[in-house]
Amino acid sequence: MRRILRYITPFWQFKAILVTIIVTTFLDILTPAIIGSVIDTIGNAVAGSPVESGKSLADLLLLPAANWISSTFNYKLPYSILGVYVGAILAIAVAIGLLNYLSRYISAWLSQKATYDMRSALYNSLLEQSFSFYDKQRTGQLMARATGDIGVIERFFDMGIRMIVSTALLLVLVAYTLFTMNVELTMLTLATLPFVFLTVWSFARRVGPMWQKIREQYGDITSVIQENLAGIRVVRGFAQESQEEMKAVREFTVYFDTNILVTKLRAFFMPLATLITSIGFVLIIWYGGGRVASGALTLGGLVAFYFYVVRIAQPVRMLGQISAMTIRATTASRRIFEVIDAEVSVHDKPDAIELDDLKGHVTFENVSFSYDGKNKVLNGINLDVKPGQTIAVLGATGSGKSSIMNLIPRFYDVTEGSIKIDDYDIRDVKIKSLREQIGIVRQDPFIFSTSFRENIAYGMDDARKEDIEVAAERAKIHSYISSLPDGYNTRVGERGVTVSGGQKQRIAIARALLKNPKILILDDSTSSVDTQTEHEIQEALDELLENRTTFIITQRLSSIKKVDYIIVLEDGVILEEGTHDNLLAKDGIYKKLYKTQVAGGPEEAS
Repeated sequence: MRRILRYITPFWQFKAILVTIIVTTFLDILTPAIIGSVIDTIGNAVAGSPVESGKSLADLLLLPAANWISSTFNYKLPYSILGVYVGAILAIAVAIGLLNYLSRYISAWLSQKATYDMRSALYNSLLEQSFSFYDKQRTGQLMARATGDIGVIERFFDMGIRMIVSTALLLVLVAYTLFTMNVELTMLTLATLPFVFLTVWSFARRVGPMWQKIREQYGDITSVIQENLAGIRVVRGFAQESQEEMKAVREFTVYFDTNILVTKLRAFFMPLATLITSIGFVLIIWYGGGRVASGALTLGGLVAFYFYVVRIAQPVRMLGQISAMTIRATTASRRIFEVIDAEVSVHDKPDAIELDDLKGHVTFENVSFSYDGKNKVLNGINLDVKPGQTIAVLGATGSGKSSIMNLIPRFYDVTEGSIKIDDYDIRDVKIKSLREQIGIVRQDPFIFSTSFRENIAYGMDDARKEDIEVAAERAKIHSYISSLPDGYNTRVGERGVTVSGGQKQRIAIARALLKNPKILILDDSTSSVDTQTEHEIQEALDELLENRTTFIITQRLSSIKKVDYIIVLEDGVILEEGTHDNLLAKDGIYKKLYKTQVAGGPEEAS
């Protein structure tokens, strides 16, 4: 809670809210005193008893004005008193209304500002997290924290803070006022408060774990919906709509049942708190009425006392709502701060240097790597790739090809050994400066739901129109884009659904060409397209490979005809390496792959 409050306490608006709440509360407790005073004062005036000033704060402030109006305008004193006191009540109501408007407006602004800062901190943390963080997280859970949990805290900032402060202040001021009016009646009335607090505490203790479960379940529901929307074509293609619906229904049912249980507890405890406070009202009428009958208490004093208890009853009944809101906010904040505080496993050293004027000399020195710290997916990798060379990395699924490519841009850090670029250990350079020098074209490139122009220029804030079109032309995608009605301003569907796989690849190649990196990584970039498209993409890649160090991950030997060096991985170890001719002469795994794919049949018996 202290950490939540640090998002709002530095602002002057928070102090302004406190001031408005304090003034509003003081004005609010004046009204019962005025009502009680007007009853007694008018009663005395009608009865012909002397009307004296100074019996209460209301009399001290208002009775001189009533006397002046009566003598100046020749009004009867009871009517003057009634007019002045009623006018005072109306003025207080107007002032309270204006202050409440101001308080709510400032509170809304402050809650938006605080959640804006919290949402920014959460989003920045998500952007800075390493790939290992996302390996362990579900996207739906992260989305739920960034939306639903932030919304819970926003409501707490907007309403909860005001309710807590005003309720606490009102309890203190009203309790003090009641004691000054009649100690015995106050003790009798407040005797019910411990039972109210016990009821609220019992409710909060039971409902707290349930709110934690509700927030977690909300994240699970978001995950199910997100996964189904992302994979809707697979769901439809395998006719699994019913199964996915049942999966979602199971999550919905848990969420529904838990919420109903919370509602059941609230439906029991909140009326119970109201019943207890109502007993306090009965005690006031019973005991106070007797005191009025005996002359120990005035009728106006009893009415004022009753209205004070009414003032305090509503906040007391709201303690359950306040506690529930506070529990929800603290539960949501834990989930948010878990992300904000998550350690970034791959980060810059304090003395990291900028990587400028790169030549592209990449060296792997006895590199080993494990995702979980136990099982090595790479073991003892040694490579020396000269600037401008193109190296192909071959191997079966799970052999470690993609792991090698993930280590070069420091998506993960090596477990053992080191990777150097131009003799700099990549752990000693700033990550941003490293990745600015690296271009990646993946097997299934991500296309944003924006225009072709913005997709190609992604990451290049100052890209000129001419440069974008030149990059697209070299990537063999310019003609297609130009043929569209809106040209480069045509919006691409979400995740590129409105373009083909080959067009996605060419957009990614144009993006890499525009970036003009010194090191290029092609991650199986032609494996998912047909032969004709592969040929067209290969022509675009020929443009891309010029004057840069290139790593090609592939299982198609047709895409590595012009490489300078080839390595073959198996179980994280380099089994074969060399040029195309060298590897064919070795009569090993590469030769078998070559005969299967290029020669058109299985290896002949030797």
